[in-house]
Amino acid sequence: MQENSPAVPDQGELAALIRRYDWASTSLGPVSSWPIQLRCAVDIALPSRAQIVMFCGPDFIAIYNDAYARTIGTKHPAALGRPAKENWAELWDDLEPLLRKVLETGETVFAKDRPFYIERHNKPETVYFDISYSPVFDENGRVLAVFCIVSETTGRVGYESTLKRLASIISSSEDAILGIDLAMNVTDWNAGAAKLYGYSFDEIIGQPVTILIPDDRVDEEGRIITRIKAGERIETHETIRRHKSGKLLDVSLTVSPIYDAKGRIVGASKIARDITARKEAERIQEILIGELNHRVKNILATVAAIARQTFAGAQDVEASRAAFDARLQSLARAHDLLTHSNWEAASLRTVISDALSAYPAERLDISGPDVSISPKAVVAIALIVHELATNAAKYGALSAEAGKVSISWKLEASPDPYLTLLWSESGGPPVALPSRRGFGSRLIEAMSSGQLRGHASLAYDGSGVRCLIRAPLEVGWGVSDFEAAASA
Repeated sequence: MQENSPAVPDQGELAALIRRYDWASTSLGPVSSWPIQLRCAVDIALPSRAQIVMFCGPDFIAIYNDAYARTIGTKHPAALGRPAKENWAELWDDLEPLLRKVLETGETVFAKDRPFYIERHNKPETVYFDISYSPVFDENGRVLAVFCIVSETTGRVGYESTLKRLASIISSSEDAILGIDLAMNVTDWNAGAAKLYGYSFDEIIGQPVTILIPDDRVDEEGRIITRIKAGERIETHETIRRHKSGKLLDVSLTVSPIYDAKGRIVGASKIARDITARKEAERIQEILIGELNHRVKNILATVAAIARQTFAGAQDVEASRAAFDARLQSLARAHDLLTHSNWEAASLRTVISDALSAYPAERLDISGPDVSISPKAVVAIALIVHELATNAAKYGALSAEAGKVSISWKLEASPDPYLTLLWSESGGPPVALPSRRGFGSRLIEAMSSGQLRGHASLAYDGSGVRCLIRAPLEVGWGVSDFEAAASA
């Protein structure tokens, strides 16, 4: 590239621009005055496909090739032939020390993935370059220019930074994330997978993924790999996997192909989430719904029976309706007790006291050991005590000022655990055996034999009504309480 000498062959846009440029107006002077070393360096740079820029002389006049022009965006073509400080002002504090080090010491400056802040597309951005800044010497060893070979790595650095963030996310994810190759061997394993399956990274890497799969589901993995090889993604589905301990786990699983740099499928990534708690909750919910249906039907059947018996052949509708309402209220209070105890059990003393809450406490003698009774027993005893108390208030001890009622119970250990409950009236008017069996007596007998699986006997004598109920202690009736009472 010499004036008044054979022209350098046309080597692109920059070669043409450099040939036409008025170099005489710059501190470098006309091309004919340039040292041969500088002209040779330019001739080397122009045809190169590497990104090359030369900063020449003390003003760092910029000369660059076509490959470099693309990296500086809108700075081209204004930057050509001008001092670097004019067009690289935003990064001059960063760039100048690098250039001066080469200019003043003759040393080469080299760096990989070096960040630079630049405004090359009318907006600020941080870019990354591999750089090699070398001196161009004249025959006297003086540095004429800084010959800069650069390679932009912004895309790769950004991609690797995406990968690092992704790796961090995967590593810290609560979900189990693992990779396998097409031979179904484990290649990747995050902390979530270790937590879910119980295997550490060192234990599982290189092992067949089938160690996580129950024996009756091994074929499932083969089908998954076949679909992965075909490029399919296996959408989230529920399945069973095996913990290191042998325990079976309910998981939701998503499987996707893993591609190499050439776009070939080399394995599969799996994301598994532990849904054991959810599945257990669903199973419990099904049980509870079934139990709820059963209880609702029982309640409705009880209400229907109370209604039939209360209103059958009723002469006084108002009195029958009042009796019906009272019985429903007794049933409701029994269910309130069960609600407070999560429908598991309730104290027998509380059940009896609640059923008799409408009557003066000084006329009641309630005694017996602490014992919890089952939900069925709560309803049955509440209704039985309600009927006995209603009868006593109308015809028996609670209808007279001096009358009293004693309710006591005890636990018997032999031959089988039994609860014995006694209702005994005193101080009331004389009673006699009724001429017909009323609803109250039929309910007492039905509840005792049905819900309690026991037996009730009613006695009518001069001192008042006596009702003795014997019923077996079922699971949920509080066996520990029974044992404590029996040993007392």
